[in-house]
Formats: sequence, C-alpha cells, structure tokens
Amino acid sequence: MGDLSVDGNSFEVIDRRSFIVGMITAFAECLAYECKKAAFSPPFLPEDYETVHHEAEKIAREQGIYLWYEENVDIPAEKRVNWFVMYKYPEVLDEYKRLRKQGYNPAWDLEEFYGFLSYGIVWGKGADKVIPKIREKKAQGDTVSRILFPSGGWPISKF
Repeated sequence: MGDLSVDGNSFEVIDRRSFIVGMITAFAECLAYECKKAAFSPPFLPEDYETVHHEAEKIAREQGIYLWYEENVDIPAEKRVNWFVMYKYPEVLDEYKRLRKQGYNPAWDLEEFYGFLSYGIVWGKGADKVIPKIREKKAQGDTVSRILFPSGGWPISKF
C-alpha cells in the first residue's frame, strides 16, 4: 500500500475494506451483464467478514446477483481465508459446489475453476461462435498479496 501525505498526516491510499468492496463491485457488474458466469471476491481473513458483508450484500442486491459465503473449513484455521462466490444464476452455485465436493479448493486448485470463472472461455449469447484462448499465462495475485496479505499470507500453502 502506498501512503498519501496531506498536511503532514499520512494516509493509506488503498485500505483492505475498500479494495475488497471495489473488487466485489467490479465483478458484480461483470456478472450482472453476463460477461462472466461466476466470480470470487478477493480472499479475506475470517475477521474481515463483519467489515465487508453488509456492503457486499447491498452491491449484490443492486446488481441483481447472489453471494454465497465460502468459509473454507478445509483450510486449517491458522491459514484460513474466506471469500464470496458471486453468481447470477442458481445452477452456477451448484457447479461450484460440485467442484468443491470433488475435493478442489480454489485456494490451491484454481485451474480446476477456470471454466467456472469464465477464464479462457466465453459466456453468453453467441459464445459457441468464439474460439477462446488465453494468450499468455501470467502469475496472478500481486495486488491481492500487496494489499490484503502483505505479510506473505497469499497464496496460502496447502499444508
């Protein structure tokens, strides 16, 4: 996080709550207009839930989407992060739950969720006419790590 100095006072430019809510807002719009089938909010610590859930629910209502809170009980408590699964149609949440029942967790197995998240595929009317392709695979998570887990807590290790 960068600092902003005004009249000798130092302020963080991006705070945790604003980052999480901003990402939720951006993904909610993508879902509302069916540019994506599903999205995850940024991962956050369990104690962040009280800070963000009211605003997240308000955004979801405004955009006509749904949130499902993933508590990640399969992640050890000392490493646990949570997120909202964001979706517009109920069958999409069913798809997420099927993947989770197969033992996959996006914290460790994100590639298994690429289709679910519309990564490298297209979604919506006319999608069958498009040949999707991810041009270049890049390491992800730099902004998330920098803002939400500056102590090196992301990505979390499986064991």
